[in-house]
Amino acid sequence: MLRVFVLQAERLQIVEEDISDAYCSVTFQGVKKKTKVIKNNLNPVWNEGFEWDLKGAPLDASSEIHIIVKDHETMGRNRFLGDVRTSLRDVLNSPNLVAKYNLALLDTKKQNTGAAIVLQVSYIPPPGAAPLFPPPAQPEVTTTAVSSDADALTDTGGEGEEDTEDPLGTGDEAEPSPGTPGTELPAMPKKSPTNVVHGIKKRKRPSRNLLPNKPQDFQVRVRVVEGRQLPGVNIRPVVKVTVAGQTKTTRIRKGNNPFFDETFFFNFYDTPADLFDEPIFIMAYNAHSLRMDSVIGEFKLDIGTVYAEPRHAFLRKWLLLADPDDLAAGAKGYLKVNLVVLGTGDEAPIEKKDYAEDKEDIEGNLLRPNGVALRGAYFTLKIYRAEDLPQMDDAVLDSVKQLFGFDSNKKNLVDPFVDVSFAGKTVCSKIIEKNANPQWNQSLVLPIRFPSMCEKMRIRVTDWDRLTHNDVIGTTYLCMSKISAPGGEIEDLSPATSETISGFDDGLGYLPTFGPCFVNLYGSPREFTGFPDPYVDMNLGKGESMAYRGRILLELGTKLVDRAEQKIEEIPSDDLLRLEKHLRRRKFHLCAVFYSATMLQEVGDAIQFEVSIGNYGNKFDATCLPLASTTQYSRAVFDGFPLEFPATED
Repeated sequence: MLRVFVLQAERLQIVEEDISDAYCSVTFQGVKKKTKVIKNNLNPVWNEGFEWDLKGAPLDASSEIHIIVKDHETMGRNRFLGDVRTSLRDVLNSPNLVAKYNLALLDTKKQNTGAAIVLQVSYIPPPGAAPLFPPPAQPEVTTTAVSSDADALTDTGGEGEEDTEDPLGTGDEAEPSPGTPGTELPAMPKKSPTNVVHGIKKRKRPSRNLLPNKPQDFQVRVRVVEGRQLPGVNIRPVVKVTVAGQTKTTRIRKGNNPFFDETFFFNFYDTPADLFDEPIFIMAYNAHSLRMDSVIGEFKLDIGTVYAEPRHAFLRKWLLLADPDDLAAGAKGYLKVNLVVLGTGDEAPIEKKDYAEDKEDIEGNLLRPNGVALRGAYFTLKIYRAEDLPQMDDAVLDSVKQLFGFDSNKKNLVDPFVDVSFAGKTVCSKIIEKNANPQWNQSLVLPIRFPSMCEKMRIRVTDWDRLTHNDVIGTTYLCMSKISAPGGEIEDLSPATSETISGFDDGLGYLPTFGPCFVNLYGSPREFTGFPDPYVDMNLGKGESMAYRGRILLELGTKLVDRAEQKIEEIPSDDLLRLEKHLRRRKFHLCAVFYSATMLQEVGDAIQFEVSIGNYGNKFDATCLPLASTTQYSRAVFDGFPLEFPATED
């Protein structure tokens, strides 16, 4: 076992006037490992340890390690600051098999740059070998005053990094991760993953034997599908995709939720060890014609991370965009993309065409960069009652009861329940049988990650059927952007008028909040028939609806917590008493005047028009008193003005 501890670098030289964001890579026997990035420091202190398993073979006296120091760049290739090669002979000649190096860094012309790097290398012989010297002691590292990015000595050796030069892109060149504070030397972990993209499942990485480390053909495919919740007013978003230095740009769109659906192809001829270490930058800009494009947000990962996935692809993944200069600023919008990396002989994955958007687990398909935190939260949707639901079940048995003199009420031939969906999660209320005006009085708790990229919460009232499939009564949506406000958008509020609760100024914005309020359901005509409904898509919330199908009383609240569980609770009686003031009814009158109608379909018989609000005025609904809501039957009358259409030539 060979262990290398990268302590610090001194007097790094920068050609330009900016401050270095330095990181160090150590290569031994073709396997490269990298430290984290220390930002804005010409004397970075890393205090990171790496280990290489020699697989039972003794360390050769002629072995050497290659150290490279680079300046991390957000766009383009990282800048070279210096490198050095050193032999490990001093380690074998040391009584405790530990040696400390203070090495001068050289430039590309092998000239001294004036900078230096400090290392500590130790060697543990394989079990059973006869050591020439006493057993090695654990190397000691003195703690020095360092920046907040690197306070502790950490081992960043990840699983699979012993095989090749980070062949699957798990290094930190594309997405450096901050160090973990601490003051003591930790025990060397067996394996610690270095993947910096959250949302990727941990998998055992394949061996380098799957791909020979020689130049070969690769193709990177990036499909930019759509964007959501891009910040700004009257923006013109455009997406720039940069892969290993090659850049391609989408067309310019308009609005905060643009749809692109553009695919880019990048072809390379390189070794896997070099190509898989290259970054993929996906940046959203606000395009302007008179000034430089302004960055909305960025997401980056390396090519090897994509190739390590099943089928070498991320399909229909949502990327959380962040400010490249300030990760603490939070989410800057979302992009849906497909990322595919294909080698020689690989087949491109086929995306399913019939993908149900409303069943998509959006939060489960979300990739976010390290350093961008999403807070835990939960929605509390209180479902009180529904009114005026239409008949949904057959009335054969009810007609038999009426034939024998029993009371009949076709209105209550419905068994409703409510299912709520948001970000791929679904929760349902209890079923109330035979009731067109049900009272659930339940509170549905739905955990989420905040801020969420999902815009709509789907609320669907469904009729439960014991033997056949359930029928949808009606669907409505709550749009998060209409019932919430981000911080900073409410202006002209003096400090005296804004209230402070738990240290937060609620005058700057509010979480999604709604109700208690009735929400109307619209869909196909209310009249029940035993035949299939040709307008069933209207009940699913697709397209424009034509008829009122009832209403539901609900209330939505949001709370930020560290952890929440999905559950269903009964609403306390005190909350039901406070609800009574929202249920008071008043009398209203509606006056509608019909003057004329045009562009009607060809109708031979006399026709009439009906005006209704809810069930009031619907002459087919027996639950309300008859009202004067219809016009007299009349036939079409020619007004004396012929319509002339321009002639067309065949």
